[in-house]
Amino acid sequence: MTGAEAVVEMLRAHGVEVIFGLCGDTSLPLYDALARQGSIQHVLTRDERHAAYMADGYARVTGRVGVCEGPSGGGATYLLPGLAEANESSISVLAINTDIAVGSRNKFTLTELDQRSLMKPLTKWNAVLDRAADIPRMFRAAFESMTSGRPGAAHLALPFDV
Repeated sequence: MTGAEAVVEMLRAHGVEVIFGLCGDTSLPLYDALARQGSIQHVLTRDERHAAYMADGYARVTGRVGVCEGPSGGGATYLLPGLAEANESSISVLAINTDIAVGSRNKFTLTELDQRSLMKPLTKWNAVLDRAADIPRMFRAAFESMTSGRPGAAHLALPFDV
């Protein structure tokens, strides 16, 4: 099982039925896993801002966690306004940012961005994966954080090679 397949399995295990997003080069493994798995509906958006706001709206209407996805670099920055709105309004939204490969960090890769620092002030919970073995634990922590106490937004960065 690949890391992307484990992510899709964890989303399914947490009752996710819909994910909003826009595919980029770093998100190809995730999109392949979504297509193979088949039970999570993907809603293609024009850009990542729409994905975050659609996940927020979905969460408000259904009472479930809204999930959005965007690629690294500019895609991460475009998710920010929707995540800030969700977090300030106590809405459970999970943003998954696919990211550059772990081995490419700190090598000035084109779309490299410190997603952990970028998302920290705008989310209730925030993490960057380093190993596929951490996927189940990280997803449990994200969903626990978003749905307990005062609800809020969470962010998880998924490197291309995890």
